[in-house]
Amino acid sequence: MDIRERLNTFYEKSNKKNAQSLKTINFGGISLDLKRNLISREVLAKMRSLLTLSKFSKKRKQLFGDEYISHTESQKVSFVSYRNSTSYKDDIDKMSKFYLKIKNKKTENYRNLKISHIVHIGIGGSILGPKFLSEALEDFKTNLFLTHYVSSGDLHEVSDLLKKIDVKKTVFIFVSKSFKTDETMRIKSYLDEYINKNHSEIASYIFKNHYVAITANKQLCKKHNFSEKNIFTFMKTIPGRFSVISPVSLINMFELGIDNYKKIIEGVKSMDGHFYKSSVLNNLPVNLALMNIWNINFLSKYANVIVPYSYRLRSFPDYLQQIEMESNGKSVTIDDHNTLNFTSPILFGSLGTECQHSFFQAIHQGTVDIYLDFIYLKKLDTDSKKFLAANVLAQADLLFKGKKKREIHKSLIGGSPSNLIGVDYLSPDRIGKLISMYEHKVFVEGVIWSINSFDQWGVEEAKTQAKKNFKKI
Repeated sequence: MDIRERLNTFYEKSNKKNAQSLKTINFGGISLDLKRNLISREVLAKMRSLLTLSKFSKKRKQLFGDEYISHTESQKVSFVSYRNSTSYKDDIDKMSKFYLKIKNKKTENYRNLKISHIVHIGIGGSILGPKFLSEALEDFKTNLFLTHYVSSGDLHEVSDLLKKIDVKKTVFIFVSKSFKTDETMRIKSYLDEYINKNHSEIASYIFKNHYVAITANKQLCKKHNFSEKNIFTFMKTIPGRFSVISPVSLINMFELGIDNYKKIIEGVKSMDGHFYKSSVLNNLPVNLALMNIWNINFLSKYANVIVPYSYRLRSFPDYLQQIEMESNGKSVTIDDHNTLNFTSPILFGSLGTECQHSFFQAIHQGTVDIYLDFIYLKKLDTDSKKFLAANVLAQADLLFKGKKKREIHKSLIGGSPSNLIGVDYLSPDRIGKLISMYEHKVFVEGVIWSINSFDQWGVEEAKTQAKKNFKKI
């Protein structure tokens, strides 16, 4: 399907003189203000036919029923059905029991020392989600443990961390779906060597009791001598970048406690239900996806800038970058044809207002052509929130409308559309909803573009080549 051609037809046949702007859509404390988009209500309504043509309703039902297939991998895509299942409840129970044992000192600790540090080790989908949750929900932490996140194959990162912690009081959580991830295994090998060298008398004790594995490859973990009681598994059919709502986020339970952890899940499941049951007209993920399709495939805007105006959400652009670009950065359709359409945009972003002092100049007056997602807090109960809201509205309006000045070098171009995503306040529930909203938005895009959003063969091939190179160097 040539989407640009269809969008051109929708536009040409629309009533341009009396075009109505778009409305704001609300659900569960999240609002999506679409009025700063270069599209009319009439055209957006016509765009919904793309959902029918791509058999969206059928595929959404398959996703929720654990029947959606990643055909290039010959396996199901289970992340949505899993988190709405009793299987996940059982996993949460196991995670909770482990957390309580550590918290209440009922697990074996060297000389009965209290665990004070939790280190999460992973990369990509094994760390971006948990790290985002950690920062976003800082105000909900129990502060019973100091937590750390390590991902780099450059071992300076873990080396620097070891100067700050006592391994006798630390739990190390290794997260890898395959348990073959090069960076994670390099870090593990470094830690093994460090502990054997500096704590030889208790090394085997630490490996047995303080090493935790989260994976879809339990047998390989056993070969690495992890204790079975410290291995938490998730299904192979859960894509890594969609795995944050699984044992992958165990560290967040250590940070937030069981009740607040469960509230994240409730938020995710609430947005899942909204996406599945709400009409297309009032569906947050669907309309966010349609805006993306319009901006990319009609307006030829190939960069999506994510700007959260909340320090707590500073890692959200990094998390969304993988969700979008690894999922929809494809040029071959599910029918194995070269696509006729542009797919994933370049997605990047940074914290507002910091980015106003860096790349926003290029957006206001340069030649880059982009669209934006602004995320801000609507409940203006502090001076900081009022300051940030004033800035986000100023940026959104000027980028959309532009501003003419007598001196041409001071004029602002305008024409940069944006979605204003308002969150009434930050909480585990709201953060869960944001995660689910963007996950489903990416799914809708992939369905319309007729691509597989759940494989990553470019990533896999580059890993293989790097291993070959490493052997030669």
